[in-house]
Amino acid sequence: MNANAAYETWMTPQLPDLKKYCYYLTGSKWDAEDLLQDTLLKSFVFFLQTEPYVEMKPFFFRIAKNLWIDDCRKRKRRGQAVSEAPNATYRDKDYAEIRGSLEWLADRLPSRSIEIWLLFNYFGYTMQEVADDLGCTVPAVKSVLFRTRELLRGRRELGMNRSVIRLEVERWTRAIMLDRPQAALSEG
Repeated sequence: MNANAAYETWMTPQLPDLKKYCYYLTGSKWDAEDLLQDTLLKSFVFFLQTEPYVEMKPFFFRIAKNLWIDDCRKRKRRGQAVSEAPNATYRDKDYAEIRGSLEWLADRLPSRSIEIWLLFNYFGYTMQEVADDLGCTVPAVKSVLFRTRELLRGRRELGMNRSVIRLEVERWTRAIMLDRPQAALSEG
């Protein structure tokens, strides 16, 4: 029997309970699916390297719990909330203020500058993290941040009426309201 088939017979009886446990930990269908996939991957690597235990359910649960704790710590380091309210955007009284501020910025700055500025100044990313997420270099991030600060301080001429798509402003607003930095980034 090959390793994949052996792992599948070893893991399959535990899968329904593991799915429920992942949902219990995360409270979110999507986070639970991600946690389940990570748990299965980690257990598969373990399975390939060592002899499996007889009692697998506690083993899977321990992996899931440790992965979830690690994920929560990462989110906390980045200043993200562990649980997010999906409909908070339109019910929150600060929505109009945040949206107005982002529209003001969008009229004056290029989209890329706003995304970098949000990640660095609002979400608290380091310059290296910003560079990694956007696929550029740290000096490029420094340069954009410098030019953005100069524009905002009024030391350089602001370009008015830039053609920023209103969907970008909505995306940035939702990223702030939901405290999800990755949502601020453009797909392209």
